[in-house]
Amino acid sequence: MARVFSKKPNKLVLHDNLSNTEIVLFFRTPTTKEVAAYTNGMTKRIRNKIVNCTGECRQKYGKRILEGFREGDFAEEVGDKEVFFSSEKGSKIFQEDWKEKVCSNAPDIIEALAIHVFENTASTEDTESPN
Repeated sequence: MARVFSKKPNKLVLHDNLSNTEIVLFFRTPTTKEVAAYTNGMTKRIRNKIVNCTGECRQKYGKRILEGFREGDFAEEVGDKEVFFSSEKGSKIFQEDWKEKVCSNAPDIIEALAIHVFENTASTEDTESPN
């Protein structure tokens, strides 16, 4: 299958080890400037020291490209009940602040998205045969 240049959201399927469930995220393809800014933002110089900013960078850009999630993949505890919410505007359970809820309560998922999109976009195959 080809890499399709499209405005449609991309889809990432993750296994969430904390809930032991599958989570589906929808995200947009980052721009060239965002890819460069992500890479450049992983470290910064403070006086004579190089400071690692990987976590903050992953959170910032993961949140930026996140466009939604599959309905039923996130819920919040309200009283003693689990209440599902949606990122899809037409849904009966849509919540305007869905992105803030996901980013603040599931930062590991946001970082996994950023790693997938910005750091692990391609791999090479070993074409040499062992002797």
